[in-house]
Amino acid sequence: MLGKLKAWFTALSTAGKVGVVAAASIVGLAAASPNTSNTSKPVAHVTPQTKTSCQASVSYSTETQPVAFTSSTVNDDTLAKGQTKVTTAGVNGEKELQHKLTKYTPQGCRADTDETVSQKVTKDPVNQVTAIGTYVAPQTNCNPNYSPCVPNVSYDLDCPDIGQRVSVIGYDQYHLDADHDGIGCESY
Repeated sequence: MLGKLKAWFTALSTAGKVGVVAAASIVGLAAASPNTSNTSKPVAHVTPQTKTSCQASVSYSTETQPVAFTSSTVNDDTLAKGQTKVTTAGVNGEKELQHKLTKYTPQGCRADTDETVSQKVTKDPVNQVTAIGTYVAPQTNCNPNYSPCVPNVSYDLDCPDIGQRVSVIGYDQYHLDADHDGIGCESY
């Protein structure tokens, strides 16, 4: 009977159906019962296992991280088309993160944790602004030798064709300055 009881106990404990204390009681009963077989076998003694409890220690830490600035562009009709100019330089901001660190002992009884419990921007970023030139100089049909504008034509102009006094600032192509004093069409 002791052999059957031990076999039943082994089958149940292997399958996880009997706890350590119950298993020790059954083995103790089996050891106390008379042995009816001719061969005596030593009885195994089961020692109950004690589970070590996890101890948690919590600490807090603060971390500073950059906050990236963004970039934008604006059209600028005072810059020549195709030119760019940074009008506001970008500067990164900063944010502060607070972490809750939980460490467990003994090591391995539970996974340590690091969770972010708060974050706040402590310095706002300055966004970068770049101007993009859109100015295109108008196509003029003015002769560069006169001011104000005198039309740039392939034929000879006279003062009545122009109708105003002009300064000669280069070569007098149309012969408007008769006395060569730098003023053309002086009668106007």
